[in-house]
Amino acid sequence: MNPMGSESVPDVHCEQGTSSSSRNGSEILADSATVRVVRTLPELEALKTTWNTWCDDPSADLDYYLASARCRSDFVRPHVMVVDRDGRPDCMLVGRLEHRCVKLKVGHTSLFEPKVRQLFFLQGGFFGNCSVENSRLLVQEIKRCLQRGEADGAEIARLTKDSSLRQPAESEFGFLCRGHFVPVHEHRWLELPGNFKEFLQGLSRKNRHELRRHEKKLKEDFSGRTHIHCYRHEDEVNELAQEVEKISAKTYQRALGVGFRPDVEILESLRSTAHQGGLRGCILYLDEQPCAFFIGKHYKQTFHGHYMGFDPQFGKYSPGLLVLMHSIEECFDPHMRATQFDLGWGDRQYKRLICNQSRLDGPLYLYAPSWGGLKLNLLRSTTSLLDLMARKLVARNSFLQKLKNDRKSRLQKASASDSSGNASTDSSSSLSGRGDPIGVSSRSPML
Repeated sequence: MNPMGSESVPDVHCEQGTSSSSRNGSEILADSATVRVVRTLPELEALKTTWNTWCDDPSADLDYYLASARCRSDFVRPHVMVVDRDGRPDCMLVGRLEHRCVKLKVGHTSLFEPKVRQLFFLQGGFFGNCSVENSRLLVQEIKRCLQRGEADGAEIARLTKDSSLRQPAESEFGFLCRGHFVPVHEHRWLELPGNFKEFLQGLSRKNRHELRRHEKKLKEDFSGRTHIHCYRHEDEVNELAQEVEKISAKTYQRALGVGFRPDVEILESLRSTAHQGGLRGCILYLDEQPCAFFIGKHYKQTFHGHYMGFDPQFGKYSPGLLVLMHSIEECFDPHMRATQFDLGWGDRQYKRLICNQSRLDGPLYLYAPSWGGLKLNLLRSTTSLLDLMARKLVARNSFLQKLKNDRKSRLQKASASDSSGNASTDSSSSLSGRGDPIGVSSRSPML
């Protein structure tokens, strides 16, 4: 862990009904509440029970947070903000201070790569009593931290458009200290019915027909030579990663730096999830060859899908779709029962057809009133605007679409050649990335 984690910054306590001056002379008024910032790993132990009770997202899980702190080279120290009322935690915003290189991209091309000190608040890390008043106190404390020079900026990941943090952020931070042209994404999930049969009945007639057709074709061509292997345990994580890598290493997403990659942080995440009993990794084998995979986490009452991919030489069987259906069916097992199946952000066609719930969410960027903060805002907001304009232009221009598809094909061939020396092309991705991880044929309405 970065030795900077030992840095000492005094906590700020703001009691309601009284005023408390910060170093720069600003004042925050509160009513019977205190705000504290936990800045060392040992201090987190006192929050364990409350954290585990309130957290509903594996991205903000305490065990995963600690595992990430051990393996991330950019981790400086915790920055966990707690609102206490009557001496007890009432609300938390889970974050960290990180020192890293931020890649600001238009499409997949990096325009700028500034090195920044950033407060990063995790997806799903805002929990407890998320009232407007608590949100205001948290945003004011973020502002004070930035004014003190603790970081160049702050990022709060994946907030909904109606989050109670957004209005205080707009009122506390001026135009120059807020991010602009920030992308928002569709986040889709499935509220699961009583059983798998009801789920299938909820699909359209055409989609049910296509699913049966792919299953029948697979049985005809690989009779007795197909099986799905499920990985659940901590001692199976390395084998799972090795098998998935046989598919994902050849993908064009890998050439772009996205999709599944068995790096230290992802492996630690999978081990942490398996240790808690929530790992769900499924691989479809044809003739003992891995051809499709799906990796997710069962956390409390929700299954969170993270990675899926397939080998296009088997694309006519829609192997990604079959593994996805298997994973959904498992959610009705009494020992693994889930009430929601979350496919994450990204508005793909297969998600629209399977999911029955959605919302818009995206990051919130706030910046320090300093040259470093204003410069970072200028670079990020400019890049976001260019990226937005480029995407709209490509979407409206058939020639640019063709160039994009040609580039994708070249990357597929190059990646497959580098990985295995053959010309087959594969596809895999994070469920919140780009590309089609299902592998359904062009005739299928599941596209």
